[in-house]
Amino acid sequence: MNAPNLLLNVNGIEVIYNHVALVLKGVSLQVPEGGIVAILGGNGAGKTTTLRAISNLLKGERGEVTKGMIEYSRSWRGGIASPT
Repeated sequence: MNAPNLLLNVNGIEVIYNHVALVLKGVSLQVPEGGIVAILGGNGAGKTTTLRAISNLLKGERGEVTKGMIEYSRSWRGGIASPT
C-alpha cells in the first residue's frame, strides 16, 4: 500500500506568546490529499493558536513557533478541493 500524499504535515510544534507563555507543546497532525481533518477541544485547548501557527498568523498575536516543523505540499494550490 502506498503512503498518501500529504498536503500538510505539522510535527511537534510549540508556540510561545510574548516570549513567556508556552501555549502549545508537541502538536502534530497530517492532512492527506483529499482528506478532511477536524480540530476538537474545549475552551483554551489551543485550536485557534494551532490554526494561526499553520496559517503563519502568530506574529500579529505576538506569538511564535519555537519548535517543530510545518510543511506544505508543493502541489497544493489553495482553495477548496472538489469532492472525489
